[in-house]
Amino acid sequence: MDMVKTVLALGAHPDDLELGCGATLAKLSAGGVAVHTVVFSDGREGGPPGFDRAAETRAALEALGVTSVTQHDFADTRLHESLNELIACIEEHVRKLVPDRVYTMFHLDRHQDHRTVHEASVVACRKVRQILGYETPSSYPNFTPTVFEPVDDFIEAKVEALKLHVSQGDRLYMQQEKIRSAAHFRGVQVDLGQTESFIPYKLVL
Repeated sequence: MDMVKTVLALGAHPDDLELGCGATLAKLSAGGVAVHTVVFSDGREGGPPGFDRAAETRAALEALGVTSVTQHDFADTRLHESLNELIACIEEHVRKLVPDRVYTMFHLDRHQDHRTVHEASVVACRKVRQILGYETPSSYPNFTPTVFEPVDDFIEAKVEALKLHVSQGDRLYMQQEKIRSAAHFRGVQVDLGQTESFIPYKLVL
């Protein structure tokens, strides 16, 4: 962790980053790491009308201590149609930021947009030394992590940030007990408290 100074975190939709690595991003930000987040679609297909999901995710990420939030307008549920453009977009972020670590989505996620973000990431971030895939509810049951981040001191920040996604309030996975139980379960796997977990695509130490 001490060698990581700049992080780029990539999400297909509003709330992906908060669900998958929100506590970790809060921990990194609190530790002085420059955390930059990019969300590729506004998530309009994943919520009821009348809500600004992009505004929700900006507020949630800022609540986690993340001040660098970039929102793109790729077509929700159809990111695969813009794979080349997505790669070029991520490449530009990498060129500008030169991150030490990238957090991206899971390659076997059941949501097509999530898989596309992963596919684009591993191409665009080929020169980044650390690329970690995070889990979201659509990763289950295939997600088998081997990297774990202790987040005991930041899980409450994650819970509070996710409350700001008002449009998603009826989702089962947004319930506080579900968020905490997932973190406890991952922690039990490695004899820790609450953790967020990751699958490394590449990890140069």
